[in-house]
Amino acid sequence: MHIMNIIKLAKKLNLSITTVSRALGGYSDVSEVTRKRVMDFAKKHNYNPNPYASNLASHKSNAASFDKFYGVFYRVNVKSLVWYSPDNFEDNGYEVPSSMEELLALTDQMAADDNTPWCIGLGSGGATGWPATDWMEDIMLRTHSPVVYDQWVSNDMKFNDPRVLEAMDFFGSIALNDSYVNGGAKAVATTDFRDSPNGLFSSPAECMMHRQASFIPAFFPEGLEAGVDYDFFYFPAYADKDLGKPVLGGGTVLTATNMNRVTTEFMKFLMHPEAHERFMEKGGFLTPHTGVDTSKYASDTFRGLHEILQQATTFRFDGSDLMPGWVGAGSFWTGMVDYTNGKSAQEVADAIQASWEAGE
Repeated sequence: MHIMNIIKLAKKLNLSITTVSRALGGYSDVSEVTRKRVMDFAKKHNYNPNPYASNLASHKSNAASFDKFYGVFYRVNVKSLVWYSPDNFEDNGYEVPSSMEELLALTDQMAADDNTPWCIGLGSGGATGWPATDWMEDIMLRTHSPVVYDQWVSNDMKFNDPRVLEAMDFFGSIALNDSYVNGGAKAVATTDFRDSPNGLFSSPAECMMHRQASFIPAFFPEGLEAGVDYDFFYFPAYADKDLGKPVLGGGTVLTATNMNRVTTEFMKFLMHPEAHERFMEKGGFLTPHTGVDTSKYASDTFRGLHEILQQATTFRFDGSDLMPGWVGAGSFWTGMVDYTNGKSAQEVADAIQASWEAGE
Protein backbone atom coordinates (compact mmCIF):
# COMPACT_ATOMS: atom_id res chain seq x y z
CA MET A 1 0.00 0.00 0.00
CA HIS A 2 1.38 3.38 -0.97
CA ILE A 3 0.71 6.08 1.60
CA MET A 4 0.39 9.58 0.21
CA ASN A 5 2.52 12.19 1.99
CA ILE A 6 3.03 15.88 1.36
CA ILE A 7 6.25 15.32 -0.59
CA LYS A 8 4.54 12.92 -3.01
CA LEU A 9 1.54 15.22 -3.16
CA ALA A 10 3.70 18.20 -4.18
CA LYS A 11 5.53 16.13 -6.79
CA LYS A 12 2.30 14.85 -8.34
CA LEU A 13 0.92 18.38 -8.55
CA ASN A 14 4.21 19.85 -9.77
CA LEU A 15 4.09 22.38 -6.92
CA SER A 16 6.51 23.20 -4.13
CA ILE A 17 6.00 21.58 -0.72
CA THR A 18 5.60 25.08 0.73
CA THR A 19 2.75 25.90 -1.66
CA VAL A 20 0.96 22.61 -0.98
CA SER A 21 1.33 23.05 2.77
CA ARG A 22 -0.01 26.59 2.66
CA ALA A 23 -2.87 25.57 0.36
CA LEU A 24 -3.88 22.82 2.80
CA GLY A 25 -3.56 25.28 5.65
CA GLY A 26 -5.89 27.80 4.00
CA TYR A 27 -3.36 30.63 3.74
CA SER A 28 -4.59 33.67 1.82
CA ASP A 29 -1.40 34.04 -0.25
CA VAL A 30 -2.29 30.88 -2.22
CA SER A 31 -4.76 31.47 -5.05
CA GLU A 32 -8.21 29.95 -4.83
CA VAL A 33 -7.55 27.97 -8.03
CA THR A 34 -4.38 26.43 -6.62
CA ARG A 35 -5.99 25.76 -3.23
CA LYS A 36 -8.95 23.94 -4.81
CA ARG A 37 -6.63 21.92 -7.03
CA VAL A 38 -4.57 20.82 -4.03
CA MET A 39 -7.58 20.06 -1.84
CA ASP A 40 -9.34 18.05 -4.56
CA PHE A 41 -6.21 16.04 -5.32
CA ALA A 42 -5.56 15.39 -1.63
CA LYS A 43 -9.11 14.18 -1.11
CA LYS A 44 -8.98 11.94 -4.18
CA HIS A 45 -5.79 10.27 -2.96
CA ASN A 46 -6.87 10.01 0.67
CA TYR A 47 -4.13 12.30 1.93
CA ASN A 48 -4.27 12.93 5.68
CA PRO A 49 -1.91 15.22 7.61
CA ASN A 50 0.40 13.84 10.28
CA PRO A 51 -2.00 12.82 13.11
CA TYR A 52 0.40 14.10 15.76
CA ALA A 53 0.47 17.50 14.10
CA SER A 54 -3.33 17.53 14.07
CA ASN A 55 -3.37 16.61 17.76
CA LEU A 56 -0.97 19.41 18.61
CA ALA A 57 -3.07 21.90 16.66
CA SER A 58 -5.35 22.23 19.68
CA HIS A 59 -2.54 22.29 22.24
CA LYS A 60 -2.48 25.59 24.11
CA SER A 61 0.85 27.02 25.15
CA ASN A 62 2.63 30.32 25.59
CA ALA A 63 4.99 29.39 22.77
CA ALA A 64 2.52 29.45 19.89
CA SER A 65 -1.12 30.10 19.06
CA PHE A 66 -1.40 29.18 15.41
CA ASP A 67 -4.27 27.33 13.78
CA LYS A 68 -1.99 24.41 12.98
CA PHE A 69 1.00 23.35 15.05
CA TYR A 70 3.49 20.98 13.45
CA GLY A 71 6.54 21.03 15.67
CA VAL A 72 8.79 22.80 18.14
CA PHE A 73 11.21 25.41 16.82
CA TYR A 74 14.06 24.44 19.11
CA ARG A 75 17.34 25.91 17.94
CA VAL A 76 17.99 28.82 15.59
CA ASN A 77 20.76 30.80 13.94
CA VAL A 78 20.43 34.40 12.85
CA LYS A 79 21.75 35.44 9.45
CA SER A 80 20.72 39.10 9.33
CA LEU A 81 23.92 40.35 10.94
CA VAL A 82 26.79 42.68 10.12
CA TRP A 83 30.11 42.10 11.90
CA TYR A 84 32.62 44.86 12.53
CA SER A 85 35.54 45.99 14.68
CA PRO A 86 34.47 48.52 17.35
CA ASP A 87 38.01 49.97 17.29
CA ASN A 88 37.82 50.59 13.53
CA PHE A 89 34.48 52.35 13.92
CA GLU A 90 35.67 54.46 16.83
CA ASP A 91 38.94 55.44 15.13
CA ASN A 92 37.01 56.68 12.08
CA GLY A 93 34.07 58.24 13.90
CA TYR A 94 31.54 55.80 12.43
CA GLU A 95 28.21 55.06 14.14
CA VAL A 96 26.29 51.80 13.96
CA PRO A 97 23.45 52.38 11.44
CA SER A 98 19.86 51.84 12.51
CA SER A 99 18.29 51.78 9.03
CA MET A 100 19.19 50.61 5.54
CA GLU A 101 19.35 54.21 4.43
CA GLU A 102 21.97 54.87 7.11
CA LEU A 103 23.90 51.70 6.21
CA LEU A 104 24.11 52.71 2.56
CA ALA A 105 25.16 56.23 3.53
CA LEU A 106 27.82 54.76 5.82
CA THR A 107 29.06 52.60 2.94
CA ASP A 108 29.45 55.70 0.80
CA GLN A 109 31.19 57.57 3.62
CA MET A 110 33.67 54.77 4.19
CA ALA A 111 34.57 54.66 0.50
CA ALA A 112 34.97 58.45 0.49
CA ASP A 113 37.35 58.09 3.45
CA ASP A 114 39.44 55.58 1.44
CA ASN A 115 38.26 52.75 3.68
CA THR A 116 36.86 49.63 2.00
CA PRO A 117 33.34 49.16 3.40
CA TRP A 118 32.74 45.44 2.84
CA CYS A 119 34.52 42.12 2.88
CA ILE A 120 32.64 39.51 0.83
CA GLY A 121 33.71 36.02 -0.16
CA LEU A 122 31.63 33.41 -1.96
CA GLY A 123 34.17 30.59 -1.99
CA SER A 124 33.11 27.37 -0.28
CA GLY A 125 34.49 24.45 -2.29
CA GLY A 126 31.64 22.59 -3.94
CA ALA A 127 29.17 24.96 -2.31
CA THR A 128 30.73 28.14 -3.70
CA GLY A 129 28.15 30.87 -4.13
CA TRP A 130 25.91 30.25 -1.12
CA PRO A 131 26.90 33.45 0.79
CA ALA A 132 25.47 35.50 -2.09
CA THR A 133 22.15 33.66 -1.80
CA ASP A 134 21.96 34.80 1.83
CA TRP A 135 22.49 38.38 0.70
CA MET A 136 19.69 37.96 -1.84
CA GLU A 137 17.30 36.58 0.77
CA ASP A 138 17.99 39.36 3.25
CA ILE A 139 17.53 41.95 0.50
CA MET A 140 14.24 40.40 -0.65
CA LEU A 141 12.92 40.63 2.92
CA ARG A 142 13.89 44.30 3.09
CA THR A 143 12.44 45.35 -0.24
CA HIS A 144 9.26 43.25 -0.41
CA SER A 145 6.66 41.73 1.88
CA PRO A 146 7.01 38.27 3.47
CA VAL A 147 4.26 37.07 1.13
CA VAL A 148 6.39 38.00 -1.89
CA TYR A 149 9.39 36.25 -0.29
CA ASP A 150 7.33 33.08 0.17
CA GLN A 151 6.09 33.24 -3.41
CA TRP A 152 9.68 33.58 -4.63
CA VAL A 153 10.88 30.66 -2.52
CA SER A 154 8.04 28.42 -3.75
CA ASN A 155 8.41 29.65 -7.36
CA ASP A 156 4.83 30.86 -7.40
CA MET A 157 6.64 34.06 -8.35
CA LYS A 158 9.20 33.20 -11.01
CA PHE A 159 12.88 33.62 -10.32
CA ASN A 160 13.22 36.07 -13.20
CA ASP A 161 10.47 38.33 -11.88
CA PRO A 162 11.55 42.02 -11.93
CA ARG A 163 11.43 42.11 -8.11
CA VAL A 164 14.07 39.40 -7.93
CA LEU A 165 16.21 41.14 -10.53
CA GLU A 166 15.97 44.29 -8.42
CA ALA A 167 17.28 42.43 -5.37
CA MET A 168 20.14 40.93 -7.36
CA ASP A 169 21.16 44.32 -8.66
CA PHE A 170 21.00 45.69 -5.11
CA PHE A 171 23.56 43.04 -4.15
CA GLY A 172 25.56 43.95 -7.25
CA SER A 173 25.62 47.63 -6.31
CA ILE A 174 27.87 46.57 -3.43
CA ALA A 175 29.58 43.37 -4.56
CA LEU A 176 30.43 44.63 -8.06
CA ASN A 177 31.75 48.00 -6.91
CA ASP A 178 35.56 47.90 -6.71
CA SER A 179 35.53 50.70 -4.15
CA TYR A 180 33.15 48.81 -1.87
CA VAL A 181 34.66 45.33 -1.54
CA ASN A 182 38.01 44.10 -0.33
CA GLY A 183 40.12 43.03 -3.30
CA GLY A 184 37.67 44.55 -5.77
CA ALA A 185 34.73 42.89 -7.50
CA LYS A 186 36.87 40.21 -9.15
CA ALA A 187 37.91 38.85 -5.73
CA VAL A 188 34.36 38.25 -4.50
CA ALA A 189 33.81 34.87 -6.18
CA THR A 190 37.30 33.54 -5.46
CA THR A 191 37.70 34.58 -1.82
CA ASP A 192 36.78 31.80 0.61
CA PHE A 193 33.92 32.80 2.91
CA ARG A 194 35.93 31.60 5.92
CA ASP A 195 38.81 33.93 5.07
CA SER A 196 36.80 36.95 3.95
CA PRO A 197 36.16 38.48 7.43
CA ASN A 198 39.87 38.44 8.29
CA GLY A 199 40.22 41.86 6.67
CA LEU A 200 38.33 43.33 9.62
CA PHE A 201 41.27 42.57 11.88
CA SER A 202 44.31 43.43 9.76
CA SER A 203 46.32 46.57 10.42
CA PRO A 204 45.37 48.72 8.69
CA ALA A 205 41.92 47.22 8.23
CA GLU A 206 41.24 45.88 4.74
CA CYS A 207 37.46 46.21 5.19
CA MET A 208 35.05 47.61 7.74
CA MET A 209 31.96 45.35 7.66
CA HIS A 210 31.06 41.75 6.95
CA ARG A 211 27.50 40.47 6.51
CA GLN A 212 27.28 36.90 7.74
CA ALA A 213 25.40 34.56 10.07
CA SER A 214 25.92 34.04 13.78
CA PHE A 215 28.32 31.12 13.24
CA ILE A 216 31.06 33.20 11.56
CA PRO A 217 33.15 33.99 14.70
CA ALA A 218 34.25 30.35 14.59
CA PHE A 219 36.40 31.37 11.62
CA PHE A 220 37.81 34.58 13.11
CA PRO A 221 41.53 34.63 13.98
CA GLU A 222 42.34 33.09 17.35
CA GLY A 223 42.61 35.24 20.43
CA LEU A 224 39.89 37.75 19.59
CA GLU A 225 37.42 38.76 22.28
CA ALA A 226 33.74 39.21 21.51
CA GLY A 227 32.46 42.68 22.32
CA VAL A 228 36.00 44.05 22.32
CA ASP A 229 37.76 43.01 19.13
CA TYR A 230 34.56 42.36 17.22
CA ASP A 231 30.85 43.00 17.55
CA PHE A 232 27.74 42.85 15.37
CA PHE A 233 24.62 44.78 14.54
CA TYR A 234 21.32 43.94 12.89
CA PHE A 235 21.35 44.14 9.08
CA PRO A 236 18.79 46.91 9.12
CA ALA A 237 15.51 47.37 7.30
CA TYR A 238 14.53 50.48 5.36
CA ALA A 239 13.07 53.26 7.46
CA ASP A 240 10.79 54.40 4.62
CA LYS A 241 9.27 50.96 3.90
CA ASP A 242 6.53 49.49 6.05
CA LEU A 243 8.18 46.08 6.35
CA GLY A 244 9.03 45.98 10.05
CA LYS A 245 12.21 44.22 11.19
CA PRO A 246 12.65 41.03 9.15
CA VAL A 247 15.18 38.44 10.26
CA LEU A 248 16.61 35.69 8.07
CA GLY A 249 17.81 32.51 9.68
CA GLY A 250 17.88 28.77 9.92
CA GLY A 251 17.23 26.32 12.65
CA THR A 252 15.94 23.03 13.91
CA VAL A 253 12.26 22.19 14.09
CA LEU A 254 11.47 19.00 15.98
CA THR A 255 8.28 17.11 15.23
CA ALA A 256 6.90 13.71 16.15
CA THR A 257 6.14 10.69 14.01
CA ASN A 258 3.97 8.77 16.46
CA MET A 259 1.47 9.33 19.25
CA ASN A 260 2.92 7.24 22.07
CA ARG A 261 3.04 8.67 25.58
CA VAL A 262 6.82 8.95 25.83
CA THR A 263 7.02 10.91 22.59
CA THR A 264 4.20 13.21 23.65
CA GLU A 265 5.76 13.94 27.02
CA PHE A 266 9.16 14.59 25.44
CA MET A 267 7.62 17.05 22.98
CA LYS A 268 5.91 18.84 25.87
CA PHE A 269 9.25 19.04 27.68
CA LEU A 270 10.87 20.65 24.65
CA MET A 271 8.30 23.43 24.90
CA HIS A 272 9.36 24.21 28.48
CA PRO A 273 12.04 26.90 29.05
CA GLU A 274 14.20 24.48 31.03
CA ALA A 275 14.80 22.34 27.96
CA HIS A 276 16.36 25.38 26.29
CA GLU A 277 18.13 26.93 29.27
CA ARG A 278 20.21 23.80 29.88
CA PHE A 279 21.82 24.24 26.46
CA MET A 280 21.98 28.04 26.71
CA GLU A 281 24.29 27.70 29.70
CA LYS A 282 26.70 25.54 27.72
CA GLY A 283 27.19 28.16 24.97
CA GLY A 284 26.74 27.97 21.22
CA PHE A 285 22.98 27.60 21.50
CA LEU A 286 20.39 30.21 20.47
CA THR A 287 16.72 29.64 21.15
CA PRO A 288 13.59 31.29 19.74
CA HIS A 289 11.70 30.55 22.97
CA THR A 290 10.22 33.76 24.37
CA GLY A 291 9.92 32.46 27.92
CA VAL A 292 13.54 31.67 28.75
CA ASP A 293 15.70 33.50 31.29
CA THR A 294 18.22 35.27 29.05
CA SER A 295 20.71 35.54 31.92
CA LYS A 296 21.24 31.81 31.39
CA TYR A 297 23.04 32.49 28.11
CA ALA A 298 26.78 31.85 28.40
CA SER A 299 27.74 35.15 26.76
CA ASP A 300 26.56 38.67 25.96
CA THR A 301 26.92 37.76 22.29
CA PHE A 302 24.09 35.25 22.50
CA ARG A 303 21.99 37.60 24.61
CA GLY A 304 22.39 40.17 21.83
CA LEU A 305 21.44 37.63 19.16
CA HIS A 306 18.41 36.63 21.20
CA GLU A 307 17.33 40.28 21.40
CA ILE A 308 17.54 40.68 17.61
CA LEU A 309 15.52 37.51 17.15
CA GLN A 310 12.84 38.53 19.65
CA GLN A 311 12.48 41.99 18.12
CA ALA A 312 11.89 40.55 14.66
CA THR A 313 8.49 41.27 13.16
CA THR A 314 9.10 38.64 10.47
CA PHE A 315 11.26 35.52 10.57
CA ARG A 316 11.94 33.52 7.45
CA PHE A 317 14.06 30.44 6.85
CA ASP A 318 16.93 30.62 4.42
CA GLY A 319 15.23 30.63 1.02
CA SER A 320 17.78 28.54 -0.83
CA ASP A 321 17.44 25.81 1.82
CA LEU A 322 13.70 25.67 1.11
CA MET A 323 14.03 25.56 -2.67
CA PRO A 324 14.45 22.25 -4.54
CA GLY A 325 17.99 20.98 -4.11
CA TRP A 326 18.96 21.38 -7.75
CA VAL A 327 18.08 25.07 -7.44
CA GLY A 328 18.83 26.09 -3.85
CA ALA A 329 22.05 24.10 -3.68
CA GLY A 330 22.72 24.17 -7.41
CA SER A 331 21.75 26.73 -10.03
CA PHE A 332 21.16 29.49 -7.44
CA TRP A 333 24.70 29.06 -6.06
CA THR A 334 26.37 28.88 -9.46
CA GLY A 335 24.17 31.64 -10.83
CA MET A 336 25.32 34.08 -8.17
CA VAL A 337 28.94 33.25 -9.00
CA ASP A 338 28.16 33.90 -12.67
CA TYR A 339 26.61 37.21 -11.68
CA THR A 340 29.72 38.37 -9.80
CA ASN A 341 31.80 37.24 -12.78
CA GLY A 342 29.96 39.51 -15.20
CA LYS A 343 26.66 37.98 -16.32
CA SER A 344 23.61 40.23 -16.07
CA ALA A 345 20.90 39.74 -13.48
CA GLN A 346 18.47 38.91 -16.30
CA GLU A 347 20.74 36.20 -17.76
CA VAL A 348 21.34 34.64 -14.36
CA ALA A 349 17.69 34.74 -13.26
CA ASP A 350 16.52 33.30 -16.58
CA ALA A 351 18.97 30.40 -16.23
CA ILE A 352 17.89 29.68 -12.64
CA GLN A 353 14.22 29.74 -13.64
CA ALA A 354 14.92 27.39 -16.56
CA SER A 355 16.73 25.04 -14.18
CA TRP A 356 13.77 25.10 -11.78
CA GLU A 357 11.33 24.22 -14.52
CA ALA A 358 13.58 21.52 -15.96
CA GLY A 359 14.06 19.87 -12.57
CA GLU A 360 17.82 19.84 -12.86
